Amino acid sequence: MISGFLINGFPVDGLEQFSRLLMTNILPNVYSLTIILSSCAAISALSQGKQVHGYIITSGFCPGTCLGNALITMYAKCGVLDWSLRVFDTMIERDAISYNALISAYAQHGQGEEAVRCFEVMQGLSRMFKPDQATFTAVLSACSHAGLVDDGIKIFNSMVNDYGLLAGVDHFSCIVDLLGRGGYLDEAEIITNSKHLKAHSNIWWALLSACAAHSNIKLGRIVAGILLETEKDNPSVYVLLANIYAAADQWQEAANTREMIRRTKMTKQPGCS
Repeated sequence: MISGFLINGFPVDGLEQFSRLLMTNILPNVYSLTIILSSCAAISALSQGKQVHGYIITSGFCPGTCLGNALITMYAKCGVLDWSLRVFDTMIERDAISYNALISAYAQHGQGEEAVRCFEVMQGLSRMFKPDQATFTAVLSACSHAGLVDDGIKIFNSMVNDYGLLAGVDHFSCIVDLLGRGGYLDEAEIITNSKHLKAHSNIWWALLSACAAHSNIKLGRIVAGILLETEKDNPSVYVLLANIYAAADQWQEAANTREMIRRTKMTKQPGCS
């Protein structure tokens, strides 16, 4: 039931169900504890997450890979990276997911260089822990947010050439974001225009965000037009385009674009500015 609450987007109800479970004679198992830690992570419920961690310790559960990995993720998503590291360091056993979780934790906290170092350690242990597609998504995301263009390109090439993994949309999205943040908009556009990527809007969003960051009006207009073909009612397209105009001191164009939002009675989505 706790798992059902989490899957359907009701982690708070899952936490309440877990509290009621503890008041009965039914003891939680590793699976239910892992799910409840994921529920805590989903809503950044640090206090409850610490309580669950305490219960795991006092109840004599061995913090194996499942619980350890869930704890790393929970603490990272609750903003306590130090505790993610502490859990990782004290784990008796680790698996590839443990390294993925820690790399993701570094990425979430903007520590791209540490994420790359952790990835390199994992590469050195490749006989035991072979990086998978999730690993590369995590480390490429870390490189993107930290602006580590050279490292990101090197890692992407290694994924394809050394590990023989097929790059997915998430990987290309990270690369477009990475190149865009670094100001390599032409290169990012070439990737985005690839035949097998054109239909994926998240890649175009990454490129539009890069256009906004670098005030590239010409490309920004093109990308916004492409997004509006499939997301014509999404105000975020207009918001970013207006920001591009404003950054270039084209105030009339910015005002006209914002007027389009008001005229179509759209509201700005949270998280866009």
